[in-house]
Amino acid sequence: MDWHAVAKTLIASLDETDGSRKDAWSLNEGQRRSLTALAQRIPQNGVVIADEVGMGKTRIAVALARAVVRQGGRVAVLVPPGLGFQWAQEMQDGGVECPPLLRSLEQYFKPWDPKEGGTPLWSTQSVVLLSHQIANWRIGEGTRAPYWSLLPLLYATWRKVCDGRYPRHFHAAPELSDPRIRAAADDIAAWAKRAGGTPVDFLNTLVDEAPWPAAMKSGQYSSGSALRVALERAVGIGLGFFDLIIIDEAHKSRGDATGLSRLLNNVALAPADGRKLAMTATPVELDAEQWQDVLDRIAVKAADGRCLPDHEQTTRAIGAYVKAVNEVKTQLSDAGKRQNYRTAARAFEQTLSPYLLRRDKREAQSVQAFARHAGLPPHAYRRERPLIIDPAKLSPAWRQVVCAAEALSLAAAQGTAPQAQRLRLTMGNGHGIAKIIDQLQQDEAEDREQLAMDRKLEDEPNLNSARSRRVDWWLDVMRQALRNENVLLDHPAIDRAVREIESAHDNGEKVLVFGRYTAPMKKLVELLNARQMLRALRDNRPWPQSGLRESEYDAVKAAQRQLGILRDESIDSINAQLKRQYEELENRRQSAREHLFHTLRAGLATYPDDTAAKHLFHAFERNPVGQASVTRAVMELLTLDEASPRDWADAFVHLVDAARDREDVDDRGEAGLNEAGAAALWPKLAERFDEEYSHPQGGFARLMYGDTKHVTRRLLQMAFNRQDSYPRVLVAQSVVGREGLNLHKACRTVLLLHPEWNPAVVEQQIGRVDRLGSRWEQLLEEAVANGVRGSDLPRIDILPIVFQGTYDEHNWMVLKARWDALRAQLHGSVIHVPDDYDDPLLRRIADEINDVAPDFSPGTAPV
Repeated sequence: MDWHAVAKTLIASLDETDGSRKDAWSLNEGQRRSLTALAQRIPQNGVVIADEVGMGKTRIAVALARAVVRQGGRVAVLVPPGLGFQWAQEMQDGGVECPPLLRSLEQYFKPWDPKEGGTPLWSTQSVVLLSHQIANWRIGEGTRAPYWSLLPLLYATWRKVCDGRYPRHFHAAPELSDPRIRAAADDIAAWAKRAGGTPVDFLNTLVDEAPWPAAMKSGQYSSGSALRVALERAVGIGLGFFDLIIIDEAHKSRGDATGLSRLLNNVALAPADGRKLAMTATPVELDAEQWQDVLDRIAVKAADGRCLPDHEQTTRAIGAYVKAVNEVKTQLSDAGKRQNYRTAARAFEQTLSPYLLRRDKREAQSVQAFARHAGLPPHAYRRERPLIIDPAKLSPAWRQVVCAAEALSLAAAQGTAPQAQRLRLTMGNGHGIAKIIDQLQQDEAEDREQLAMDRKLEDEPNLNSARSRRVDWWLDVMRQALRNENVLLDHPAIDRAVREIESAHDNGEKVLVFGRYTAPMKKLVELLNARQMLRALRDNRPWPQSGLRESEYDAVKAAQRQLGILRDESIDSINAQLKRQYEELENRRQSAREHLFHTLRAGLATYPDDTAAKHLFHAFERNPVGQASVTRAVMELLTLDEASPRDWADAFVHLVDAARDREDVDDRGEAGLNEAGAAALWPKLAERFDEEYSHPQGGFARLMYGDTKHVTRRLLQMAFNRQDSYPRVLVAQSVVGREGLNLHKACRTVLLLHPEWNPAVVEQQIGRVDRLGSRWEQLLEEAVANGVRGSDLPRIDILPIVFQGTYDEHNWMVLKARWDALRAQLHGSVIHVPDDYDDPLLRRIADEINDVAPDFSPGTAPV
């Protein structure tokens, strides 16, 4: 690959992306600076783009991919779970064609399936999106042949190409009879013979590693085995070689044996002169040595045999910088330590700059405007406001629970039960009282994704029987107090969260809540909806629910008791009131249904004819299945009294976009969705709308957790991003909601039901609302235009729940200290002085140190 030509193409593309061309794909000024910096670096080595969350890293990567494709190269993008749709959309917006995300072996073999009718081979695709989990196969004794037979078939086929004959007993092996996999092996071998060079060497090595006939035993392909590696590489050769490999969320799965590392080493194959672009907002989380993990993922060998970046050189620079930071923070007044820091910071920047680009929020125009008009440091645009719970004011039962949880935090050993071990590890990892309490309510099935993530971070328990019994005793105390699941409706943390959420709602704000375990999150959602329902009935406002489900009875009774609204009304009486008001709402919907096609036709008139939305509307007109659900869905997205036909059409377009999977589009991409394709797709979409919108229930608050379908997640994201629509509150399980969802267009408040111990995770959570084009940016612009100044300017609010005087407060202080350490390495904020701290000397020293912090911003960092 001619990387100098790629660099020239990148520079030339700056004229295309400056925003001067109407309706053209554009990049902002910071992204364009990153492209210039990439053009300077990519001819020599790979690059890490470590921009802060929400600053548009993906668009920079798409621009580089487009430049590589224009020079005749190939690109692979390694995509984390849940982000395939967004990557496909970004590629499409940038004018880069690519097939749907490749997730499984079944999908991998489709180009060789005669039933698929000539699907292009993967090796002919200029861009391939690969799931991080594409190679997570479970293969053992008895596993069906399609999961492992590619390797022995490729071995046999290459032997035939090289020696003119198949290996002994080849034709007698029924495991090798699948026509798809045979065709794949034939195509791969024929391609390698034509190409020569690297592919031939690769197949020769692969064949040497695949013993015959042992390669036909499925038990030989277990994870980590030699044949498993060979199989992964066999799959990789079928994809072809990629000149550029883009690694999204490159901080994930650190270490050589992890899924992402195996994908990089074995499946996404690159020629010797290939390049890697790693993308991560958190290259370092808790340990500065994690820098090295990400840097190693972009390493290339130079012509002189050196590895770039040089592992030993970067390790020395990182270690010296971390040591200098720790020393200067504890000995601020020592001029020698400050000079040592300057030297180490300069070496750290010079060593990493050829490989690292990072823009942070200090460069964002909105953050600079906030600092200028507020008279505060740039980071103050985020406001951390702990929601304090005073245990002394709790009921005796809840005081007992909090005290038992606090006792667990002091116990040095673990109980013998797995749950007791996890509870102790919870404290050891820095989680607080609320999480300890709620962990007793965890559900192994519904919380499996969160628990799997937690277990990756836990150490093996160190059992001690005497102390374990102490832990078990305190666990029993807590279980007795929490034996009724409905006790969660009066959970102090849930009560505090409800009051804060409702206050934000009264001020016109939406709230994003992060938690860990499904049971307390479900109770929070149920309680919020029950309280809003009672208020709606009291005030004669419509509520989109015709009656209560039995599972909601307890939440409604708790809400009646807490609010004193309709306190003496029975469930039957409330159901009767809901039914009456719902009939009125249904009458309005019926009227809207009768005019739906006319209204949408008028609104879509200004849309181009050859668009997916218009084709789907025509299919909807011809086959009006799902009409009731579509009407309800569109109505929920609009302020009906003010909605024009164009508003109805825009809502319909957003609705169908959110409901579509990437697999709903044929291999030609968006342009391939013609009238016939739309006619085939519409019944699927209508079924999804019916499933999501046909149940008459309140939606003030909604839950998103591991079992939430991906289409539901996208529909929730779409609705949450509209200022006037439900849900007003989105309660998301941390492992599900903290990555890949953009929830910033109507929300600037993040509430942490179970505050995390890892500042990088909290950054990811806040990053859901702190993004380009956010509600906060819009409110700030309006406030500045209206003359608002100082501390009255709007901010992004981060609200952790903390039990006062307990381990929670210690946990919060530890998290803030870790946050400070993260800022020192990523944000150039080595010494953090509180906004209200009045010490001129300390501020002068802090400014002196922070001013010489490493800077990897494009345009300022040396190459």
